[in-house]
Order: sequence, then C-alpha cells, then structure tokens
Amino acid sequence: MADSAMNVTKFASKSHNTPDEVRAPDKTRVEVVRLPGFTLGRLNMEPGWKWSECVKPVVKTESCQVSHVG
Repeated sequence: MADSAMNVTKFASKSHNTPDEVRAPDKTRVEVVRLPGFTLGRLNMEPGWKWSECVKPVVKTESCQVSHVG
C-alpha cells in the first residue's frame, strides 16, 4: 500500500451519535459521518463477526476495498 498524505485546510466536527447514515449487515452496525472531504465510519461488530460471513455477501468482493486510517 502506498503512503499518502492528507492536507487539512478546515476544522470540522460531527458526532457519530447522530450519523448521516447507518448500515447494518449481519452482526454489524456501521455509523457513517460525512465531513467536507472525508467520510468516517464507526463500526460495532457483535461476537462471532467475520468479514467473510457478514460483509462479503453484501459487498461481493474477495476482500475489503475501503481505505482505512487509524
């Protein structure tokens, strides 16, 4: 994976307590917050969660295609 840099030109804040979108695949809750130039997700996985069983059937890819930070 290539290194990438982010330039922050404005400060913005938003709480995951009031997400813009909620996704709920099996054994998963994803709370999505959108800020200018960024989309952030908070994931809560239940016991027994497996990407291959809970997310793969929904996204239909062999691995996660989303860039992760943190």
